[in-house]
Amino acid sequence: MVNWRFVITNAGIPSVDFSEESSRRRSVIGGDARPQWMRSLSLSVAKWLEIVPKQSLNPLKRTVENIKDPLYRFFERECTIGRNLLKTVLQDLNDVAQVCELKKKQTNYIRGLLSDLQKGIIPKSWNRYTVPGSTTLNPWIVDFSERIRQLYNIVEAAKKGQTALKELTVWLGGLFSQEAYITATRQSVAQCKGYSLEELQLKVSVHEKPVELDSSSFGISGLKLMGAVQVDNKLKISEDIITDLTYTKISWVRSQDLPSSGKQITLPVYLNNTRTVLVETLKFDTNESKFYERGVAILCTSLS
Repeated sequence: MVNWRFVITNAGIPSVDFSEESSRRRSVIGGDARPQWMRSLSLSVAKWLEIVPKQSLNPLKRTVENIKDPLYRFFERECTIGRNLLKTVLQDLNDVAQVCELKKKQTNYIRGLLSDLQKGIIPKSWNRYTVPGSTTLNPWIVDFSERIRQLYNIVEAAKKGQTALKELTVWLGGLFSQEAYITATRQSVAQCKGYSLEELQLKVSVHEKPVELDSSSFGISGLKLMGAVQVDNKLKISEDIITDLTYTKISWVRSQDLPSSGKQITLPVYLNNTRTVLVETLKFDTNESKFYERGVAILCTSLS
């Protein structure tokens, strides 16, 4: 059995002493030589490893046809980001688990991980997409794991062809680049229909469940409406803080083909509740006003 002694480094993180003297002391003293923080961190890492998906994320398979599709290229980039980050997260957690079990020597990089994870801080090497600055490690782990599971679904849809990929309901907040997705849908429709990008305007409708999509439409889930509700296809002020928009259908339509409608309100779509990243704006039918005074907006994710 390997025996250990802990030495405080300049960074304030205990390092393991592998010396013969330490080995003799360990054999005499007996018991668990690990400090309490390391035992606690070991339990936390084990729980995180239970949450994070273990299955490797396969790259999308390119063909002569699908590489021409802006939407396919977008999902290919998303899967690349997710695959690389998943590999980093799993490797880091397993390394920390090994250190906490006294089976691996510490490096400067691992000491930094120990410091961050012990404090519930997202390590810098994991912070590759935008989240609120106040987000702590536990909700980040859960959120990241759901993002990876969505990417598994994207990979499976891509195997079935471009139609299946386009008709896939997308959790907008779970993408690494929401603005790029909206742009890719617009480019895809323009390419398919032979329209210019400038001709296309965004039309939105909210539904209780997925609906049939045409070649110009896409399905989005997970949006959060703050301070209003959708009743009979019209937006109304509400005292409810957040209302889930179960299924949102977005369509790119030429301006000249948009049906004339009555009063409308343009709402900002923010990435999260910090309201610092604007993703898009959406127009809704309404008979009311004072939406802006009430701070009504749409969020892609409730992560905070």
